[in-house]
Amino acid sequence: MRLDLARTVAPARPDEAVPEAEAALATFERIGARTDADAAAALLRSLGAAPRPGRRNTGELTDREQEVLRLLGLGLTNPEIAARLHISRKTAAHHVSSVLNKLGVRNRTEAVGRRAWPGSDVP
Repeated sequence: MRLDLARTVAPARPDEAVPEAEAALATFERIGARTDADAAAALLRSLGAAPRPGRRNTGELTDREQEVLRLLGLGLTNPEIAARLHISRKTAAHHVSSVLNKLGVRNRTEAVGRRAWPGSDVP
């Protein structure tokens, strides 16, 4: 909706369209709607506003990251995840960090909650 609003007001009031397009971009990135995020970024570029760089390593979770997310849902700590998966604690921490980054969340609780969102790409 905000992207539609930005597109509508852009020809007459580009200064008002930019914040709407930025808000749309942030929302699309947060929920993982890559196609819509690309459209919002394109609109921002057409208005002369550089979209902020996207998060690194965005995209679908790997099989290992999905496994880590499932273990986060069980409430396991990084050392417990490491033991369960027969990996180092540092590798477990890396996987947890990657999951949080890809899901665009700040903590484990949000990651587990994100997994349960209707329409989410996360199994």
